Amino acid sequence: MELIRFPLEDLLEGGIVRESEYRQKLNAVDLTLYRDKPVMLPWIHGQELPVWVYLMAVAKLAPVVAVLSFGEPCSPVVLSQNRRVETATE
Repeated sequence: MELIRFPLEDLLEGGIVRESEYRQKLNAVDLTLYRDKPVMLPWIHGQELPVWVYLMAVAKLAPVVAVLSFGEPCSPVVLSQNRRVETATE
């Protein structure tokens, strides 16, 4: 099963991160698309984001997804695993 990429950059306002706006957009994400699936939270190249941006996304996704990874598709790092899922990288 292939990792589903979470579109983190869609929650950011042109590279500027405002917590209240980010929190609203994150809370509006339809989690049914990610339920019980292997999901990858991407590292955003060329942009320094506060750690809380990633932490809030992890807190939102981890209870719902089967496996939550971080990084890039070629070498994801597993952050949370609720059940064993065969991924394309295995």
